[in-house]
Amino acid sequence: MKRLLNTLFVMTEDAYLALENDNVVIHQNDKTLAKVPLRSIEGIMCFSYKGASPALMGRCGKLGVSMAFYSPRGHYYCSVLGEENRNVLLRREQFRVADDEQKSWLC
Repeated sequence: MKRLLNTLFVMTEDAYLALENDNVVIHQNDKTLAKVPLRSIEGIMCFSYKGASPALMGRCGKLGVSMAFYSPRGHYYCSVLGEENRNVLLRREQFRVADDEQKSWLC
């Protein structure tokens, strides 16, 4: 399968994201704003206070679709990453460099 490297930006302040048949469904109050096939996107950036369903976050993690949550004004809250985005060896080296003043100054 070809990765399209698309990112879904959800900018509606009171939107809620949910999972429905492997689709990201964007709800606002009682209406559905959009449905996007989850397999056609690489990442979701949500600028909403309401957030996303745990089912959607779990499915994104399994499929390797990253999710990042922000306030409507752009303040970063958190990210959801799947197992394929984990790299223990990289994290260990990052901590080693951060602890070494000489090396961390170069970064």
